[in-house]
Amino acid sequence: MLYNYSTILEEELSQDNPLFWNRPTPVNCLTIRTIGIFEFLAAFCGMILNGALVCSFIRYKELRTPPNIFIMFLSFVGLLATCGMPLSSLSSINCQWLFNRGGCQFEAIVAFLYGCASAYLLCAVSIGRCYIIVRPFNAKDVTVSLF
Repeated sequence: MLYNYSTILEEELSQDNPLFWNRPTPVNCLTIRTIGIFEFLAAFCGMILNGALVCSFIRYKELRTPPNIFIMFLSFVGLLATCGMPLSSLSSINCQWLFNRGGCQFEAIVAFLYGCASAYLLCAVSIGRCYIIVRPFNAKDVTVSLF
């Protein structure tokens, strides 16, 4: 589809105006749709796989060892992060944002929290692994029994 984007970009719409959120994307729609389809597939796979991992951690108590606790939290955070992905993928498939300002803010908060939580959890995993490598005989003093 070809649009005349000069008229779209020259409008002085504030973010409070509902028309601001209904403007079409200023790039090629076929590219955006392809990205939206792949993002939707990634969200679907993330929900299924992270959900299965969280269910297995809940069902089998033997898996709840101190090193696996970080992995359990990573999969739980990943499961929560896939809640925001369908918003952007459906909007990408339609080549315009569908969920107004509230949906945009919800997706931004989910993406921010997922990024921060993943970075902090991966940092904790790396510190734990580093401590095991550097001081292997003192590693048992670091872990705490949660259950």
